[in-house]
Amino acid sequence: MRIGILLAYFFNGLALSSWMVRLPGIREGLDLSVSEVSLFLSAGAIGTLVMVTFAGAAVMRFGPLLTYQMATGAFVLAYLLLGLSMDVGGLPILLLANVLHGAAFALTNVPQSILAAANERSVGRTILPQFHAGYSIGSAVGAATGGAAAALGVTVLPQLFGLAVVAVIIRQLVARLVRPLALEVQQNHVAAAQALPIAKGASLRVWGESQTLLLGVIVFAAALSEGTANNWAALSVVDAFSAPESEGAIALTAFLIAQTVVRLIGGPAIDRLGRLTMLRLSGAVSVLGLGIFALAPSLPLAICGMALWGAGSALNVPIGIALAAADPLRGPAKVAAVTSLSSIANIVGPPAVGALGERIDIRLAMASIIAVIAAAVSVSGRAVRSLPRP
Repeated sequence: MRIGILLAYFFNGLALSSWMVRLPGIREGLDLSVSEVSLFLSAGAIGTLVMVTFAGAAVMRFGPLLTYQMATGAFVLAYLLLGLSMDVGGLPILLLANVLHGAAFALTNVPQSILAAANERSVGRTILPQFHAGYSIGSAVGAATGGAAAALGVTVLPQLFGLAVVAVIIRQLVARLVRPLALEVQQNHVAAAQALPIAKGASLRVWGESQTLLLGVIVFAAALSEGTANNWAALSVVDAFSAPESEGAIALTAFLIAQTVVRLIGGPAIDRLGRLTMLRLSGAVSVLGLGIFALAPSLPLAICGMALWGAGSALNVPIGIALAAADPLRGPAKVAAVTSLSSIANIVGPPAVGALGERIDIRLAMASIIAVIAAAVSVSGRAVRSLPRP
């Protein structure tokens, strides 16, 4: 079961970064301005915002397995439409494709996180960062693959069509591997709904609870940090240093490798130092790395900043999800809520950064998220102390 969850996270990262790192090629192929690139990212935000209302409820009603399979179909269709937009040169099709992609992203993120949290509870120690490390490894592989394709002159269209085929194969394998755990989680949800009146309607009630909102700030900031790097790092390096597309991919790969290493070793560190200390330390390292990247006068120093930024962004999302899952009564609903906020941040934040980048240097626009990271650090103490006792 754990292998299936790891594979799910790995492929999500690979699929997203392998085509997002080609954003400069998409921009060139369709002759998009920065504002049109922001509009493209905003289209994904619309899909996420619509689906985020239903994702948690879908898992509670249909179970994580069926919800995950529905998301697979949506992803495949999105990849096909993205490829079609490159072939016919249509911005409307490109926008429609990203609306669907944003919806699929939200719909897959919630069941995946619920299964990962359930597996961590059964093990009895911190392993959620390992799953997110799987995502980071996939993202690094995807970024390297996309960068290599760009360097070899492979166009975006065949890459997207190939991704659609691979998505069908890999995600169906994931569904088969996680099926026993998914059915167990679904049975537990049904039992909780029958035995605990508080569980009925919990997917909506948790949004009014202070701890959900505090954890939401932490997860939103961490996901915003990661999403900003994934979406804008390659473009910003190309524009700031007049670098080729392949060197933009190197900068993003440095971020993802550092993030992966910290996630692989982060579980024991969290158990030893405590979640609150790691939340604060991670925020400080993120701010330092992002500041270096934004102000670096040379590409090598900017890449060093990206690596620090990646290390700082590694642990806060899995810590936030683990804290949400620790609620003995409303854990699944809280996981769905904070994971939904993670999806929103990944899709909504980058367009906002792009809009700001229309007015100021794009690297400085990326550095503006330091304010959100600082806000997350400031509320982390209250979020950890407000954790309900079993």
